[in-house]
Amino acid sequence: MIDNLPVVLTIGGYDPTGGAGITADIRTINSLNCYAITLISCLTSQNTQEFSAIEQINPELFANQANLLLSDFKVDVLKIGVLKGTRIIEETKKIIDKLENIKVVIDPIIRSSSGGLLSDKTDLEALRELIFPNAYLITPNLKEAKILSGEEDLNLVIEKLRSFSSCYFLIKDVKRSQDQIVNHLYSNKGLKKSWCIPKIPGSFHGTGCHLASSISCFLAQSKDLEEAIELGQKNTKGAIKRSLKIGQDQSILKNR
Repeated sequence: MIDNLPVVLTIGGYDPTGGAGITADIRTINSLNCYAITLISCLTSQNTQEFSAIEQINPELFANQANLLLSDFKVDVLKIGVLKGTRIIEETKKIIDKLENIKVVIDPIIRSSSGGLLSDKTDLEALRELIFPNAYLITPNLKEAKILSGEEDLNLVIEKLRSFSSCYFLIKDVKRSQDQIVNHLYSNKGLKKSWCIPKIPGSFHGTGCHLASSISCFLAQSKDLEEAIELGQKNTKGAIKRSLKIGQDQSILKNR
């Protein structure tokens, strides 16, 4: 009997397609020999073509679920996706405080790849104030990084993000290109490493969720940060190559 799998707690939204959010996180985490435990922060109405609605989970229920989970499981890494509503963000901060020195990976999803707005100005302010200072790694794409920082120039974006947290930032797709995706890892001392990844043609649902979950698993398996990112990108590239055209629009990633 296997009883020593690393445990990744993932907090995020429910996407009915299964291509992003909690369902996608569970599939990715379990495929990488970790065990996923979950807290749903919000419900969404969306498919691979469009986004219709988002609704915050009851904060009291969220807090009760969190307390029961943390009383029973030892969490190795915390992965955070969409947090909808100030109360949910405050309860998430309590979770981080209880877990103390755990690595926290944040994928600050602001807009669904199917088009819907997931975080408003109030949510973003609460994230910057309560959650970002406790992060180990934050993984926005360039557009999200610009929204979070309120800046356009990349150097100013990084400078502003550093004022929110002294953690690492993986800024994805920093150069618009038809052929490759360029990701930059920044520490509080500046650019630490860059990756150039050949771009796979097509439109895909949930790539950011998959990457952040993959990195979280490799961190839970005691890989160092750069190796965890390297392996996470490789795993996500493989899932994109195996993606399924199940819905009418964006393809859904498939794990091994």
